[in-house]
Amino acid sequence: MAEDEVKIIQSLKSQTLDLPPSCVEFCPAFPSYFLVGTYSLQQPESIGQEGANSDSGAEEDGQSSQPKQPQSRNGSIITFQLVDGNVTHVQTLPQPSALLDLRFNPHDGSRDVCAVVSSTATLALFKLSPDEEQPLKHLNTMDIAAMSHGEIEPSPGEEILFLSFGWHPSRADMMAITASTGHVYLVHLPTFDGNWKLNSEPVITHMLETWCVAISHVPTGPEQPEDTEEAGVLSSFRVYSGGDDSMLRFRVCDWDKGNFSGSLPARESRGHDAGVTAILPLFREEDGQELVVTGSYDEHIRLFSVPSLPFGKPKNLAESGLGGGVWRLKLIDLDTTSNTDYSWRASILVSCMHAGARVVELLRTASGEYRFNVLGRFEEHQSMNYGSDFQPGWKDKLSVVSTSFYDKLLCLWEVEMV
Repeated sequence: MAEDEVKIIQSLKSQTLDLPPSCVEFCPAFPSYFLVGTYSLQQPESIGQEGANSDSGAEEDGQSSQPKQPQSRNGSIITFQLVDGNVTHVQTLPQPSALLDLRFNPHDGSRDVCAVVSSTATLALFKLSPDEEQPLKHLNTMDIAAMSHGEIEPSPGEEILFLSFGWHPSRADMMAITASTGHVYLVHLPTFDGNWKLNSEPVITHMLETWCVAISHVPTGPEQPEDTEEAGVLSSFRVYSGGDDSMLRFRVCDWDKGNFSGSLPARESRGHDAGVTAILPLFREEDGQELVVTGSYDEHIRLFSVPSLPFGKPKNLAESGLGGGVWRLKLIDLDTTSNTDYSWRASILVSCMHAGARVVELLRTASGEYRFNVLGRFEEHQSMNYGSDFQPGWKDKLSVVSTSFYDKLLCLWEVEMV
């Protein structure tokens, strides 16, 4: 189906927020609730309004009589409830730093716990309790220096921003965090109220800012059980990251008795024409290859096959231009039951920056061809669509909340899923 033949979706509701939204996610424990993280760059009065919320920091003539100062940013976490097509504001928690990523823990027993990372290299946890008058409660916040026990501290005038993070797929107490320095760090959270450990040695390093990270199980051999998550038992997983250096990098890591290690150096894929901004591991095929979807500033969504062997190279199986930078990928549904039309099928919600949002189908046809198809387009956003998510528990119709940055717009829309 040609792009101009795809159905353009209209919003059901929209509203303007107080601060620019950078991320949004529904709570898997309480599906009627969702959180929006915001990001505001506070400009000096002399700069004026032009360039507000720009992080370039460049001087027009390359010279400045003033010493460079860290830029001041703040933000908030806004709690909303979506019931019967109505979006209701519940609570706003101002934050001393701007928020760049926000994700609920995906594991049973912890799905009401949300983590956020910020412009001052902090990690904070919150708990959503809808029965309380103020349902979103702060649990704890730690910065990069505290978590690394002082081994990582910004130099005077230097900034370290946490840009994104990803939870471990089977451990509720692990995550990977990316930084503006190009580093990817592993974090252990034995309890949610403190005593977190950030390994000061990065597991992966990019030449420029690291925009995204994801953790998946590394494919195991037949003699190695996949469920080896008990305390003290060696457990392997693969970390993927994408950076402004146009690289998709990945590394196999081990977790053993509370310590992280990597037996082999990180590997890289050069299959992108601009910065890698989103990563979505899908599943492992029968031959051991892992299927991974990526997004890039070059406006393309791609499917890679990553070999289980440590020295193999990823193979680009399919790609499609979506008309905007592919900033975020959220899996809607994955069907691996083969039929006469396809051997497997995935549907994905895509935040496409200046092009709005897309609902995309990815499948492997019965003949073995890999294909992306756009099922729906939402294009009412007039600026960068960084955050989009759908309400859990959907059946035939998907309720989606999407946001855009500079115009501070939040929209509710629906798409039929067939």
